[in-house]
Order: sequence, then C-alpha cells, then structure tokens
Amino acid sequence: MAHEASKRSTQPSKRRSVSYSVVRKPPDIVIVAHRGSSGRAPENTLAAFRCAVHDGADMIELDVRMSREGELIVLHDRTVNRTTNGRGTVWHMTVDELKRLDAGSWFSPRFAGERIPLLHEVVHILPPTMSLNIEVKTDGRPKSSPHLEERLVRFLHDTGLTTRVLVSSFEHSFLKRVHSLDARIPLGVLYVPIRAIGRKPSTLAWRVGASVFICSSAQLRKRFAADAHAHKLLLGCYGVNNRRQVEKALRFGVHALITDHPREIRTHVEQFVAQRA
Repeated sequence: MAHEASKRSTQPSKRRSVSYSVVRKPPDIVIVAHRGSSGRAPENTLAAFRCAVHDGADMIELDVRMSREGELIVLHDRTVNRTTNGRGTVWHMTVDELKRLDAGSWFSPRFAGERIPLLHEVVHILPPTMSLNIEVKTDGRPKSSPHLEERLVRFLHDTGLTTRVLVSSFEHSFLKRVHSLDARIPLGVLYVPIRAIGRKPSTLAWRVGASVFICSSAQLRKRFAADAHAHKLLLGCYGVNNRRQVEKALRFGVHALITDHPREIRTHVEQFVAQRA
C-alpha cells in the first residue's frame, strides 16, 4: 500500500462511474494489523507487532507521539492511564519515565513487563519488507514542543523508510506540513466527520497532498468509495473485524483492511472472494 500510494496522483481527475459488483481480489487487498495484532496482544507493543508478522499481515499500523524530550514513541492515547500501570500525559513524560511502565498486564498477565516502544525499536524488529502505516497523534501537544513533523521526516530518511511507509493523521494540517517538507512521502488523510461535513475524499486528500483516504467501517459509504476511485485514491478502512465488515469493504472496493485480527480477516477475504469466483 505504501508503494502504491507513492505512485498515486494527488490531483483530482475527471469523474468516472464505478461498479460495486466487482470485488477487489488478493493480492490487491492489503491486510493491515491495527496497532499490531491487537486482538491477540497488547496494542502498540513489540509483542503485538511480532504477532502481526506471524499472522501474515501485509502492513502494520501504529500510533506515534513525542515524549517530553522529543523522542518518537508508540502509543495511542494522550495519557498512559488506559494501557499501562502509570498515570500522566505523554507529552510531559521523559523516555525514562515511560520505559518504567508496564504496558502489557492490562491486556493479560502473560504480557506483564511489555514496555512502551520507541519507533526505532519497532522498525528494528520488523522484516525489511514490512510496510508501516504511521498514524501521528498531535492532540494535547504543547505549543512549545519540538516540531513533530520535522523529527518524523528526519527519522524516515535516516532509517530509509520513505519507500515503505504511509504517514496518516486526523490532523490534516500536520499532513500538509509533512508534504511541504518532503512531497515524496505517501500520506493518508483520516476522515473526521465533525470537520469534514459535505467534503469529498478527493477534496480532503488534494488539500494536503495525500494519496490515500481512510475512514472507519461504520463511516464507509458508496459516495466515499465512488469519489475515491474516480480520483485514483487508495481507500483504507479501519475497524474491519468480522465477516460482515469484510464483505461491505470488498463490495465498495476498499484497498486496505485495517483490523485487530489480520489472520482471521485474511481467511474471511479469501472465502468471500472464492464464493464469488
């Protein structure tokens, strides 16, 4: 998906009709492990990412924030309260403070001792062919904090990840700043209903230089799919965790299924496609 996104045009093209009777088939469908295989291991931990590799995911989605000193860490929430044994706001905590926390016991005693990983630690354990969807979280960031977009772009260049990464965010202005720093980095615009009422996927993507439009399974509509396909955008959908959601996504021509259960969802995809062959 990252490689395909890098080849997509971000300029609107002439609208064309889209048939929803033609189901997208493997290997065109990308199975993305949401925060790793978060149905089997604690989200956004090395254990979840290793499970995702074992489960045969094509891509791993993870969330990135910054610590107080500006390190890129992998955590979804703005606080550590839900997924660790600590309390506090991520932006105000140092890496040493974050690394002392247990990020696994809340999920299962089996994962006691799992730590909040740094982004470079995740990259280090992944196969060199594994793609990443880095969803950047900016909520609650102090205005005086270092520039997250600059640190991320520098990291992608230093690690050689620019050819196998998708940077996504609900904050579209952040994506626009990333695009201004390096227009070659593939971007995915996440749909925010409250801020995007009446706006088409192609409009949202074009404004920030994105080549991928991402929405939830509940938000997925024919009009979104039609507009995305008409303007040659890749279409991603998160929260795809059961057979019904898989069938809906495939009927609408979704390219990337973002799921907590990559192994099971791949089986559903193969079964559904085989039934319609």
